[in-house]
Amino acid sequence: MTAQTLPDCPNFCFAPAYDVETDVQQIRIVIEGLAGHVPTALISLNLDDALSICDKLNRRLGFDREAWTAMAAASMRAETPEPGDPAEH
Repeated sequence: MTAQTLPDCPNFCFAPAYDVETDVQQIRIVIEGLAGHVPTALISLNLDDALSICDKLNRRLGFDREAWTAMAAASMRAETPEPGDPAEH
């Protein structure tokens, strides 16, 4: 992500890493319309606590869990190449 790709007034939310390999969850920032995420220094020791933290942070931004998880899911889909995509590794 660069300053040129960041919208002037972006919608964003906080989302856990959802890493299946570890219980520690990094809280990440997801920007609507952009693939991927911005890492933060916030962590939680498990997914349930990470979801609670994200609910609290996102509530201040006006997003309930349904809204912010949809934004995070769209970001994850956007960063996953389709089968046969030349960008796929």
